[in-house]
Amino acid sequence: MDTRPGTAMRQTALCLGFSLLAGLNPAAALADYVVIAASGAPGSYAAGTEIADDQQIDLPEGARLTLIERSGRMVALEGLYSGAVPTPDEAGDSDAPSTGWNALKRLVGSAEASSTVLGAARAGAGDIPPPPGVWDLSTDSSGPRCIRTGELTLWRKQADKTQTVSARSAAGRHDGIAWKEGENRLALPEGMAMEDGRMVVSVGGELRDFELSVMPQALAGAPAGQLLAWLAEQDCRRQALALIARLHAGETVD
Repeated sequence: MDTRPGTAMRQTALCLGFSLLAGLNPAAALADYVVIAASGAPGSYAAGTEIADDQQIDLPEGARLTLIERSGRMVALEGLYSGAVPTPDEAGDSDAPSTGWNALKRLVGSAEASSTVLGAARAGAGDIPPPPGVWDLSTDSSGPRCIRTGELTLWRKQADKTQTVSARSAAGRHDGIAWKEGENRLALPEGMAMEDGRMVVSVGGELRDFELSVMPQALAGAPAGQLLAWLAEQDCRRQALALIARLHAGETVD
């Protein structure tokens, strides 16, 4: 008897990669989860761990587990807890999986992710300023940055002095902007953040070269998990980690 069809079905059910094969059953694809953050949970539930929809999960008192489904749906579990991942109250409203699934899995399984999320969870009111918000562009380095149309906010960890800022992009140039002492955030003129492309920023004479990616309009109002996967796909790692920390803490996207 030819068992190849049955074998293919088993491979589809077990497949945790994100490549969509021809004829893949959407319901099966949406049944898998990945842990994006864990605190107080056993090591078997570390960030990056893949979990099937019918897998038994056992969490001790005080533990917290945040998972993402391929559709972008987020699930938060708190101990004591024993059982499978709860199914959504309403079925049939899941969107297609984001193309950033693999990038997201690589990010959440990294040491960088574990350090950032746990550090944010442990930080107290008297500690250093919290990690940047999702849409804050860190000025401590160059690299990819993700923005929303018309909004561009710089962020610095140290705000012990006033610095002069200039910014240049295809949309124009602004010089002599004062970033005042005591302010960690600085909003740039709206016209600087209208499209994808390069932006060069000078903060106190130090140059930063950003490659901006504007959030697609289709993500407005989308599940937080889809936004998270897009941030990871664009390599906006710090912003993706900021979102993970917020979601794990039960906060909303800023």
